[in-house]
Amino acid sequence: MKFFPIAVLVVALAIGSESASLVKRDASAELEKIAKYFQDLVDNLKNVEGPELVNKANAYFEQSRAQFQPMVEKLHKQLKPLSSNIEDHIKPLAASVQAQVAPLAGIVQTHVEDVLKFVADQTKAILPPQ
Repeated sequence: MKFFPIAVLVVALAIGSESASLVKRDASAELEKIAKYFQDLVDNLKNVEGPELVNKANAYFEQSRAQFQPMVEKLHKQLKPLSSNIEDHIKPLAASVQAQVAPLAGIVQTHVEDVLKFVADQTKAILPPQ
């Protein structure tokens, strides 16, 4: 019974040591993979010519457009009834606002005309006759 805790301690240390070495090995392998990926990326970018890069970018954009076009069309179809519904609500509101603003616009127009007439009369009074 005395040796049982010692045996458990030895086994725990062995497992911990082995798992730590596995973690170290996996981490270095992962770091090597990442470093290789970035090195390959840098090498590919160095070797790519301007027109080739443009062609690759255009191909990527076309692929993305092809991928997202169905989603955009579906969203447009879903929003179309909503936009016509909003339009049905806004038209009466706009007509109401226009009916309320029309008399005010007439009043403002007459005031502006009066101000311009006053300014013209004052200018004529200040300027010498020609």
